[in-house]
Amino acid sequence: MRTTVWHGGETFTLEERPVPTAGSTEVLIQVAACGICGTDVHIIEDKFPLYPPPRVIGHEYTGTVVAVGARVQKVRPGDRVVVEPGYTCGDCYFCRQGRENLCQQRVVHPGGFAEYTCVPERLVHPLPEGISFEMGTLAEPLACALRAWDLAALHSGVCVGILGGGAVGLLLTQLALHSGAVKVILSEPREHRRAVAKQLGAVAVDPTREDLPVTMQAETGGLGPEVIFDAVGHPALLIQALDLVQRGGTVLEVGVADPAAVASIRPYLLFEKELTVRASHMRPYTFHRAVRWLTRLTLAPLLGVEFRLEETLEAIRSQRAGKGIKIVVKP
Repeated sequence: MRTTVWHGGETFTLEERPVPTAGSTEVLIQVAACGICGTDVHIIEDKFPLYPPPRVIGHEYTGTVVAVGARVQKVRPGDRVVVEPGYTCGDCYFCRQGRENLCQQRVVHPGGFAEYTCVPERLVHPLPEGISFEMGTLAEPLACALRAWDLAALHSGVCVGILGGGAVGLLLTQLALHSGAVKVILSEPREHRRAVAKQLGAVAVDPTREDLPVTMQAETGGLGPEVIFDAVGHPALLIQALDLVQRGGTVLEVGVADPAAVASIRPYLLFEKELTVRASHMRPYTFHRAVRWLTRLTLAPLLGVEFRLEETLEAIRSQRAGKGIKIVVKP
């Protein structure tokens, strides 16, 4: 099979490797589509310490089951599936506390920038009827967005602010509006992403040309949103969110920041406004719910930019440049 192997930095090679063989509890999948994530950008910038090169990356992928191990029960050859990335030990302190996203012994299997991949059965989820392989690549970022929404613990009738109109920001927009928010105000400098946000029902603001604080105040009766999600992970946006959010409100950090980035905040502001600041890490126990949500959301406008397997580096560079929304590599 053909694979794109990451060797560190922006070095990728197209290599021939043996097709893996499914063990007794494993599933062999022919990859159909693999989404590009902001994390992939951090990886080629050598800013994501999860694993060292060389390895096959890509963690938002779908495909067709080719073969199954003898003990596999829930899928069979020919099934269309989406793969949940990562694998937890189930036995460390955090796993036994029901916090698998903080697992200290996480196993990361080879990713979806390859023609085939083999994963444990527990990570394989059937794609719902009517959901394309390309749409299915949104399940992983949707699971992350769903985790953040769960942590916000909001009542119906709230106003929501979202900083960043990439895939996670636009998925959060839809989750909010489907789950009881009466208004979403989304800040995004790129015009094509604002256009999708408006199509989905958000108030879309260009922070480079409009006064975002004034707009958020005007749209919320002078109070500010009850919650603001930072869907980018930039230090300046965290600081801005603390200023914009309503008194007694919540700021939720969802975007993956540069590990070396630092934000300077005023502790008195936290005290004066009695704010809650939370962070959402990965997607513990939300993936199966995200797969169900796929049939309820508007996904097509988030797609449309595709690359071949040998163009993986170009695809990641396009993600960094803000082209499209969910960029997909198709082996």
